[in-house]
This record gives sequence, structure tokens and C-alpha cells, in this order.
Amino acid sequence: MYTVINEIDIMNCIKCNKVIPPKRLEILPGTKTCVNCSTETPKRGVPIMRGKGDHTWVDLEIMTQEQFEEFEKLDKESKKSKE
Repeated sequence: MYTVINEIDIMNCIKCNKVIPPKRLEILPGTKTCVNCSTETPKRGVPIMRGKGDHTWVDLEIMTQEQFEEFEKLDKESKKSKE
């Protein structure tokens, strides 16, 4: 399953048999699928300001695309109601 070419590991996707990019194998060493065959869906990161005054910080909320779209909708509605 693995072939070594110039010390670079190459592996084919178990679903489509296309080569998995070396960088993906480096970041996810146990992966057996390419990006297109992966069952994980893309995620969105949204910075959220929390706290008040001198005691503020930013959290990064990780959301699915559906959660992000709902967040954007509610955020726009919230901004409209403040006008």
C-alpha cells in the first residue's frame, strides 16, 4: 500500500484509488482516504469576542457550514435590531 519515492510516503485512497497528497499524510498519518472521499465535512471558524471592558478575550468557535449560516442569519438580525 505504501511506496517510498525519495523518502516521501505515497498512499492511494481506499475508496477511489487516487494518490493521497503527501501533505495530507503528513498532517493525518492514519488517513486512508483522500479529501474528496473523506466523510468529514468542512468546518468554519468564527472569532467571538467575550467579556466586558478590560476583561475581554476572543474565542474561536468551530462550526459546520449549516451552523455558520444560522449564525450569520442571527448576527445580521441582531445588528438590524440595534439600528
